[in-house]
Formats: sequence, structure tokens, C-alpha cells
Amino acid sequence: MDVQVERSFIIPPSPSEPEEVPLTVFDLIAKPSHVTVLYAFSAPTPSNDALRTALTAVLPHFPLLSAHIDRHPVTDQPFFVTGKGGKGVLVAEATVATALADHLPLAPSSPDLTRLHVPAKEGTCHMLKVQISRFACGGVVIAPSSHHQAADGPSMRIFLQAWVDTVRGNGVPPDDVSAPYGPRALVPRCPPRCEFEHRGAEFLLPLSSSLLSSDDEASVVRVDPSEISNTLLHYDKEFISELKAKAQNKYSTFETLSAHVWKKITAARGLLDSATPTAIYVAVNGRWRVGNTNAIPRDFFGNAILAESTETSARGLVGGSLADAAAMVRAAARAVDEAYLQSFIDFGALHCEENLEPAVLDEDNLLSPDVDVNSWLHIGLHTLDFGSGGKLVGILPAKIQLEGEVYLIPSLRKESGVDVLVALWEKHAKQLESIAYAMD
Repeated sequence: MDVQVERSFIIPPSPSEPEEVPLTVFDLIAKPSHVTVLYAFSAPTPSNDALRTALTAVLPHFPLLSAHIDRHPVTDQPFFVTGKGGKGVLVAEATVATALADHLPLAPSSPDLTRLHVPAKEGTCHMLKVQISRFACGGVVIAPSSHHQAADGPSMRIFLQAWVDTVRGNGVPPDDVSAPYGPRALVPRCPPRCEFEHRGAEFLLPLSSSLLSSDDEASVVRVDPSEISNTLLHYDKEFISELKAKAQNKYSTFETLSAHVWKKITAARGLLDSATPTAIYVAVNGRWRVGNTNAIPRDFFGNAILAESTETSARGLVGGSLADAAAMVRAAARAVDEAYLQSFIDFGALHCEENLEPAVLDEDNLLSPDVDVNSWLHIGLHTLDFGSGGKLVGILPAKIQLEGEVYLIPSLRKESGVDVLVALWEKHAKQLESIAYAMD
């Protein structure tokens, strides 16, 4: 793929006075790195001028995306600097000499994929980087790279929809753009109280510097990040229906497919007869779990994701029924309920002056028997439409380095279904491909 970057520039932040915005308790447990997703649109598409004008017009409604992260000189606590103290948004415009159709469906195995987004090591101070790659046919790939501590997946859906609507409005943002952000938008109880223990769960215990004991550290297996492979599996509607029937038709598509993939990944890792514990971590969007309390606004911009896990033995998982595995996925997801989320928000209010350390092992080169599953099935990414006549024909995260990470994405193929992106050590990825569609 011949990709030529024609120019790069920065859309400056709002000229408003700088404001220091502390990270929320949710932001603190988000991985401090950029997440890149590629969106491919067939021709006809809006011009680069139209995309740029709309992006410039809508960004003031999302101050965190033009901000930058700084740290307090005494406490070392992180905070966003918004307004004219921010770094703005880095934009690259590129051209591709071939037709978009020649590169569909987007495949994680393609060595050309990295040319369609701003390099990971470039412009790391910017909360948002965007590359617009225009193909010879008029199709376009738009690749936003957003800093995870500034925005989670549902937040980026809110932003992208506002950008799309602004293009459709000839550069004028909709009147109803709303994106409350920061700790002031989250509502603790008065007085705040914690019914659950969040130290040792989301955050490290005091005086603890690691989740790993010395014995655990000695047993950790590290590989070169280049050995982490991304595999895209496609499950059509018929396969999913058959799978759900096998699970007694008691579980959702997300629960059933997550359980199936968890079982297959565990088998691919060679743990069929092992007593090794394996856990599945389920990411839950808190915006939809707080009922009518307003603890988290539905249009909250930032992070509102918590992950809960359930654990069993590898032998029990692989040898057990699909329904049993789906039940465990459901239990993990339902554990993040209104009471737990409110407790977590209250924990943030009570301990906001402390240097909280996330209890997350997020080294990209660690091998693990666990799986982290993220669902994009219901956040509406697949409905983005610039109104120019072209269609969204591809959604794909850029290279995922965290081994065991899984994304469920609505498939844009004619036969619909679900695409599942899996990051695995390359030796296990090859085995997964050979068993991923087996019903047993």
C-alpha cells in the first residue's frame, strides 16, 4: 500500500483560560496510552476540507481531547490542562494510490495497516491524533488515536457522532452536543461511603508496589512484543445462533460468544488438562448501570468502565459446558452493578487527595492464562454515517500489544454477525485459528 502523508498540522486548543482538571477515579485505572481505531468509508465521502472544518468546530465541545496531562510538582498527581494550556489535536492527511476495495476487509495481519494511522511514538503529548487517508477511488480511512485516560470507547463514540453530525451540518455542531467531563460530573453520595473494598481490587493496597510476589515474578513469562499476533475471527449469524442453542438459549450473544472464545483461547494455550487458574475480565460500561441516580451522566465524556472477573481452572473451563462458561461471563458482568459503581465513585471522592496506584498488570509482553473481553456490540460505532452517500465498510483497532485482549465488534460484512479481534502470542494464535470454529 503506497501511503503518502501530504501534510501534518495541529488544530489549536480553545483560547479559553487554562483549567486544571483532575483525573477521575475511572481515568486513573485506564491504561496511559493511545488507542487507535480505523474506520473505512466507501466513496462518495466528504472532502478533507469538510472533515477538517467540522473537526475544528466540534473540538471545543470536548476540552479533554485538546488538553494535555501534567503532574503536580509536589504531590505528583496527574491532571488535564484544558483551554489554551492544552496541546491541541495532531492531524495528518495522507493519500493512497490504490482503491479502498483492494484492501477490504481490513485485516490485522496486513503490514500496511500501520501506515493508515499516526505512528504510536509520534505526538504522544496530544490526547487526540487523527489521520485521514484518502484512496484513489474517493474512499477514506479515518484513524483517531485517543489517549485512554482522556476517553474510553463509548466516549469516542459520542465524539465521533458529534463530528459526523457537524459534517452533515456543513460545519455547524448540533445544538444538543453534550459531553460533561471530569470529577465534577460524577456524583458521590453525601456523605460518600464504600460498601466494597477497592484497594486490592482496582487499586494497590497502601505500601504495595506490585501485584506480583517474588514467587509470581519468577514464574512470569515475557516475550518480545513483536511476537504478539492479532487474529480476526468472523462469526456469522447462523454460527452464533447455533452456539446460543448449544448454551440452552439462555445467554446473550455477548455472553455466549465471550464464553466460546475464552474456552478456545484456553485450549489454544495448551491448558486443556491443566489445573492452572484462568480468569475472564469483562469490561462494563458504568453509564448504563447507575439507574436514575445520575451518578454517571449517560453522555459522560472520559472513562466510566470497570472490569470484573470470574475464575475457574483451565481444565474445568475447557472440559465444561458452554452454558457453564457463559454463566460465569454473566456473573462477572452483573457484579458491576449500581451499588458497586456508586461505591467506586464514593471511593474516588474520599481518596481524591491520595496518589492511588492502579492494580493492573498492563505490560504488553506478559503472557497470561487470562482473557480481557471488551464489547463494542452496543455502542453504535457501526452506525456512523457522514450523509455523503458512502458507507462505513470497516472498523478495526490498530495493533493490540496486550496479550489476551479480545474485542467483539459488529461485523460490516454482508452476512453481518460479529468480528472478534484477539491478541495472542503468535504460537497460540495459529492454534486458535485452527479450532476457533469448532463447536465441541
